[in-house]
Amino acid sequence: MAYRCPVCSEPQVDAEHLANHMAFTAMIREGDHESWLDDTVPGWAEGDDDELAARLREELDTVDHPIDDIETHDHGGEGNGHSHPAAGRETGDDRALEGEAADILAEARAMTERMAEDEPETE
Repeated sequence: MAYRCPVCSEPQVDAEHLANHMAFTAMIREGDHESWLDDTVPGWAEGDDDELAARLREELDTVDHPIDDIETHDHGGEGNGHSHPAAGRETGDDRALEGEAADILAEARAMTERMAEDEPETE
């Protein structure tokens, strides 16, 4: 389950991503993200991202995230522990791409497949 940013409502796939989103936005833009962190998670800037993520988990409820519904495509056989979001799967949106966008998508798929083939097997 994901977490929604309590300031801008941007969904983040997990507490670690939310911690990074909140901290980076607070440091770069200051404003509302920084104020929320100062009020809700005092001393947030003094710890590391794992500590901030743990503290955010205590404060916030999980939400549904679109990535929760993505099918995974297992590269290298069952049980290898390396699943990637539907790599190589063609969707209706993919078929609508033309020209340079279609070429970029095809190259990205090929690169993903090569990377998956190069991953070491874990047992």
